[in-house]
Amino acid sequence: MNMNSPLVVPGVAILLASLTAHTVLALDTDGDGVDDAVDNCSLVANADQVDSDGDGFGNRCDADLNNDLIVNVLDLGIFKQAFFSSDADSDFNVDGIVNVIDLGIMKADFFGAPGPGAVAPTYTGDVQPIFAAKCAPCHTGLGLGDHDIGTTYGDAFLPADDSDCDGLNKGQCTIVRIRSGEMPSGAGCTGDPAQDAGNAACLTQAEQDTVQAWIDAGLPE
Repeated sequence: MNMNSPLVVPGVAILLASLTAHTVLALDTDGDGVDDAVDNCSLVANADQVDSDGDGFGNRCDADLNNDLIVNVLDLGIFKQAFFSSDADSDFNVDGIVNVIDLGIMKADFFGAPGPGAVAPTYTGDVQPIFAAKCAPCHTGLGLGDHDIGTTYGDAFLPADDSDCDGLNKGQCTIVRIRSGEMPSGAGCTGDPAQDAGNAACLTQAEQDTVQAWIDAGLPE
């Protein structure tokens, strides 16, 4: 036996790989490549994320054509008028034509609610804990960069002064600097969650997705 060779215990490498994967990958219930935190149809695969009426629910799980949060005969009446047309809202499978396939989707969802889709993250409930954990103490009291976004919601709306964030505010700029590896400062992060998996100071994929979803939603408190 070569005493300089690494000891390999059967099953341990697989277990460690599994644990690492679960650490860096966000939850994707429907397996469409879009994390649940930002998926507008979290239980039905829709990699395209098309949401033609802009109500937060992707077409694939939104047969609620009048937006009253229930799929019923009122929606069926609207759908009937759009049959064999290219009406975007009634084209649930996004193939460019409203037909029996879309009718089947509506039938499956009848008397149900649209969605479920991702609920937009908030500063208080979702993002502030991330900033507090990853950006302390620089932005949780020291005010480096003229903001304490880890403790003060209003600071998210201060204008960003980073050259890569022209026209953005501090909140919007966070994800730019996180993904570039600049933040958290001095943590040795690359900005790529897969590469940073062994560094607890860096944001995971799920945390980056949460910050991005918060920004996309308009930085809700």
